[in-house]
Amino acid sequence: MDFILTNLAFVIIPFVYMTLVFIGKVIEKNQIFFVVLAIVLSMLAYVIQGQFIEWTIFSGQFSLALFMLVIFAGLMPKKSMYRQVIEPVRGDLSIYGFIYLIPHLAFNFSKMLDGYNIIGLVAYIIMIPLIVTSFRQVRRNLQPKMWLMMHKLSYLIYLLLYLHVGFSFWLSPLSLSIKPLSMPFHITLIFYVSIKMMYMIINMNEKKRAL
Repeated sequence: MDFILTNLAFVIIPFVYMTLVFIGKVIEKNQIFFVVLAIVLSMLAYVIQGQFIEWTIFSGQFSLALFMLVIFAGLMPKKSMYRQVIEPVRGDLSIYGFIYLIPHLAFNFSKMLDGYNIIGLVAYIIMIPLIVTSFRQVRRNLQPKMWLMMHKLSYLIYLLLYLHVGFSFWLSPLSLSIKPLSMPFHITLIFYVSIKMMYMIINMNEKKRAL
């Protein structure tokens, strides 16, 4: 049971994905409505609480599942069904993940004050400009190059999220150790980096051939 709860994001992912298959277009066309809904639900989660909410929202696993859906989309071919489902709502998923982290931060605030896993808070702060520019109204007013340059920070956020979920970090005394039962996240990182490096090598070879 502990293993499942520690890696619950992997269980949540297929359920969210199937939901997006059916209502992804509705979410895409009604961004503000669903953002407000996410804010209301996150506030209700903190008020209502309960075991299920603790497992999914307070643990950060639901937000992590949303972020992982976004991350995986960058690995998939553009014409793949997965990419076609996720790509139109990547920004929306990031916004929802950000919002649902608020109860997670509030629930674990005392731990952060004691210096435990503050890496997550650092990642959250860095996310702010990326989340703001994920709103379509804001993105339309940004130059494409500026938007792309800002969102290069997402790779730093991915790294910080990995450190946050895969390791226990204490400021006082300073220590870093692998979290028990977190192996799926370490395997996922290896898989992600391997695929990214493969794409980089392919792109480099294609550029060389074009010269």
